[in-house]
Amino acid sequence: MGKLNDHVAIVTGGSRGIGRAVALAFAREGARVVVTAAHDQAALEETERKLASLGAEALASLADVSRRADIDSLMRAVIGKWQRIDILVNNAGVLKPTPLESLSEEQWDETLSVHLKGTFNCTQAVVPHLKQRGKGKIINIAAPSALRGSYGVSDYAAAKGGIIAFTRNAANELKPHNIQVNCISPVADTRMTETLTKFRRHHLGQTERLRKFLPPEAITPAFVFFASSDSDHVSGQLLEVGNI
Repeated sequence: MGKLNDHVAIVTGGSRGIGRAVALAFAREGARVVVTAAHDQAALEETERKLASLGAEALASLADVSRRADIDSLMRAVIGKWQRIDILVNNAGVLKPTPLESLSEEQWDETLSVHLKGTFNCTQAVVPHLKQRGKGKIINIAAPSALRGSYGVSDYAAAKGGIIAFTRNAANELKPHNIQVNCISPVADTRMTETLTKFRRHHLGQTERLRKFLPPEAITPAFVFFASSDSDHVSGQLLEVGNI
């Protein structure tokens, strides 16, 4: 028996990287897993195949978290298939490193729409289903830049800072309904960290020390903890993982 046996978990941005690793970790713990992506159908299908290879029941769906209609449709599909939702991981995101002076209004809007509005859309859409079950877990994603600042990610950091505040407020509001809302600030070897490393090498030269990042699989225990009954008495918290 896994820690998430028969639970239904939705992982947005599940086509690769941390999202894929989390989806597979949940499957190993017995969960039925829903993975979404906004664009990359091929990568999403690869995640679905990996879930199937573990013997997990899975559902893969293209959905843009910044579009509420997509999320409402996703929720209907999940309820129609399994009649329940237990866990939501708001992992979908975009990162386009750009110096502050070059940052366009369009990019600012896109970044906040995917990260912050997307987290709001998915959370608000899933809450009625969690309330109906009398319990639930919501895991949001922050970033070190939201806590300490960084170079070239003003839009990204602002969105992630908003997610931290949103997490704490949602945790407070949903506490009476036995719904725990927590936030993880992860660092792992993904396309995003590769993109950011290349950007900083170009703009900062050797002034920034290069790092070796952990594989996404190494940080998934934190997600399993927040998704399982082990965290039933933990809510509104921010946990940094992989940032060593």
